[in-house]
Amino acid sequence: MGNEVNTYGKLLTNPYNPVYFTLALFLGLVLVIYLLYLKIFLPLQKKHEKEKRKIELENLRIIGAFSESDPNPVIRTDLIGNIIHFNTSAKNIFNLVADEKPNISKILPDQNYDLKKEIMAGSHFQSVLTWRDRNFSVYFYGMRSLNMARIYFIDNTDKLNNENRVIESEKKYRALSFYLQDHLEEEKERIGLELHDSIGQNLHFIKMKLNRCESYSTFNDTFPDIKSALDTTISELREILFNLKPTVLEDLGLLDAVKQYSEHMSKNFSIKGTIEYFGTPARLEKKAEMYLFRIIQEAIGNILRHSRTEEYSVQFVYSKKHLKIVITDNGIGFNPDEVDRYHHYGLLNMAERMNILKGRMNINSSEQDGTSLVFELPL
Repeated sequence: MGNEVNTYGKLLTNPYNPVYFTLALFLGLVLVIYLLYLKIFLPLQKKHEKEKRKIELENLRIIGAFSESDPNPVIRTDLIGNIIHFNTSAKNIFNLVADEKPNISKILPDQNYDLKKEIMAGSHFQSVLTWRDRNFSVYFYGMRSLNMARIYFIDNTDKLNNENRVIESEKKYRALSFYLQDHLEEEKERIGLELHDSIGQNLHFIKMKLNRCESYSTFNDTFPDIKSALDTTISELREILFNLKPTVLEDLGLLDAVKQYSEHMSKNFSIKGTIEYFGTPARLEKKAEMYLFRIIQEAIGNILRHSRTEEYSVQFVYSKKHLKIVITDNGIGFNPDEVDRYHHYGLLNMAERMNILKGRMNINSSEQDGTSLVFELPL
C-alpha cells in the first residue's frame, strides 16, 4: 500500500507527466480561442453591429426623408414611448409639436402592450385607431438595434366612408325600388278604377241607350244623352292619358306642359299655381323633359298633401348653360335636416331623377317661410 502511494506521488510530482501535457494543451487551446474571440471575433461582431446600425440609420434617414412627403402619419418613439420623430402629416393630424416630445400614449391611449418589450423583441404587428373623425390601420415595427419603434398610420377613412356610402346606397335604392313598385301598382289600380267607374260606366250607359233606339224618332230623343255621355267619356279619357303622358309635353315642351298641369290642378283643387319663366325657353331631350315634369308633379303633389297652403309658384330660369327651376310655397314648411330622405320617397325619387340628369337639388324650408325647392341642371 505504501509503495503504491509513493508511485502516485512520483507521478504527480513528475513534470513530464502526460496529464500535465494534456492539461497544458487544453489550457493553451482555451487561451488561443479566447484570444481569437477577444482580438478577432469580438471586434468583427462589434464592427458588424456598428455597420448594421449605420445601415439601419441610413435606411431610417432615407425612409424619414420619404416620409416627410407621405400623406399618412409616420412616428418614431424611444423605448419608453416618447416621440422622437414625426412627419408633417402626423404633425398636422395629431397636433404634435417638435419641442414637446409627447408620449405615444397621447395618440394610442388604449395600447395594451409593453412598448420596451416589443421593441427589444423586434415585433411587427397591426392594430386599429379611431382618431376623432378618422380611422387608421396602425403598423408597429420594433427596431431593437436602434432602441426605437417605427409606427405607420394608414388612413382608411375614405375607404370606410365609401363602403358605408355603398351600403347606404344599396339600402336607399332597394327602398326606392320597393316604393316605385308599390307606386306602380297603385297607379295600375287607380287607372283600372277610373276606367271602370267613369269610362266603363259611360260606355255601358251609351250601349243601353242605343239598345233602346227602336226607331229614328227614338234615336233623336236619346241622342242628346248619348252625345253628353260621349263628351264626358272623351274628357275623362283625355285626363287619364294626360296623367300617363301629357301630349303637350312632347308637342310644345316642358314649360307649356307644366302650365297645363297647373291649370288642371287649380281647376280641380282649391289651390292657385303661378308659372313664370325668365330668359329664352329651350327644348330639352325627351327623357330630360319627362323626368323634370315628373319631378314638378311630385313637388306640387307634396304641396297639396303637406303644405296647407292655397298657392304656389314655379319659376323657370333659362341661361346659356343652365336651367334652374324654383318651386316655392308659403305653407307650414319643415326642417330639412330632420327629414330622413331614405324613407321620404318623394324627395328621394326627385333627387335620384336629378342625379340621372347630372343636376342638383336643394331644399330650403322653415315653418315661417314655407318651402323652396331648387333644381338646376346643365343644358
